[in-house]
Amino acid sequence: MIEFLKELTEQFRTVVPESYHDRNRKETVVYPYVTFDFDSESIERNVEGFYIDVDIFDSNSSYEDIFQIEGALKEHFKDNRKLTDDLFIRFNFLRSNKIPTGDDLIKRRNMQIYCKTDWRNK
Repeated sequence: MIEFLKELTEQFRTVVPESYHDRNRKETVVYPYVTFDFDSESIERNVEGFYIDVDIFDSNSSYEDIFQIEGALKEHFKDNRKLTDDLFIRFNFLRSNKIPTGDDLIKRRNMQIYCKTDWRNK
């Protein structure tokens, strides 16, 4: 699982350097940033599916930067396949939606990406 988390973090940071698993723990927050976490399901022997929940945050009066990041993430994960010594991963974008924050400046959107992972050494 650690290999998967490392690869996932690398994939997100390729697009948005300010990307964090679970939550942004920085003392001074740099906007925009992305957080992600996942739930898994067993598909078959040595194959798992992961629903990756992604939240994009920005401190801005418009959604322009968030939409640019969302588009860049969609493009990055579109037909993205990654083969490592431990994993074979295939990504697919599923959906996105606005999340109200109650704040005029803090903007947030949620995306969901599905990932099918073959564990090569299990």
